[in-house]
Amino acid sequence: MADGSNKGVVDTREAMDMARTARMDLIEVAPTANPPVCRIMDYGKFTYEREKKERAAKKAQTKIEIKGIQLRPKTTDHHLQFKIRSARRFLEQGNKVKINLKFRGRENTHLEVGRRMVQKVIQGILDLGVVEMSPNVEGKGMLAVVAPTPATLAAASNRDVQARIEAEREKDIAEGFVEEEEDDDASDTDDDDGPVAVIEAPKLTPEEVAAAKKAANRIKRAQKLADEQLGLP
Repeated sequence: MADGSNKGVVDTREAMDMARTARMDLIEVAPTANPPVCRIMDYGKFTYEREKKERAAKKAQTKIEIKGIQLRPKTTDHHLQFKIRSARRFLEQGNKVKINLKFRGRENTHLEVGRRMVQKVIQGILDLGVVEMSPNVEGKGMLAVVAPTPATLAAASNRDVQARIEAEREKDIAEGFVEEEEDDDASDTDDDDGPVAVIEAPKLTPEEVAAAKKAANRIKRAQKLADEQLGLP
């Protein structure tokens, strides 16, 4: 019945009359039972409530994406701190973090250097996540995956947390670190890769040429330091 009571076994026609009298619908809820089980209800209201619950459940579900950060054995400590901060932001937004360290040429003969670097990143974010995949050599790279902890996921929807994350991202961008460019898996370049040749195009002003030369010299010094750390010629 509409009030939830059980009327017992009644004739189909009588049940339809009861539903009509109550201005409701006769809904078969267990057609395979003997005899079939029906309920008298407002079917429109029932479907609305069910869809409302489904939407609420879907909204409550946490969608976890995988975000990546790219490393190289020659990544300097300065840039590594940017990478760690970027990984922390990804976790605080409720995403998993894939740490991808790429080897080039003879760099894969120094696996211990790459492993230490990946572990350093993991240690820098372990208060926010759990290691889902330990550092593992795959092809010409080394991969590790860190997932957010339940507490980190629960805080991901906090507006204050997201506002702080955005402020930190803006600060890093102001310091020269562009997260979207450096963390793109499709990119095969990094700020720590090789010397940069300065081409003095006719359209460049003397001031622009001087600034480009200074940037190239900084990168060369960083590369030389990284080579000395790896013991490369």
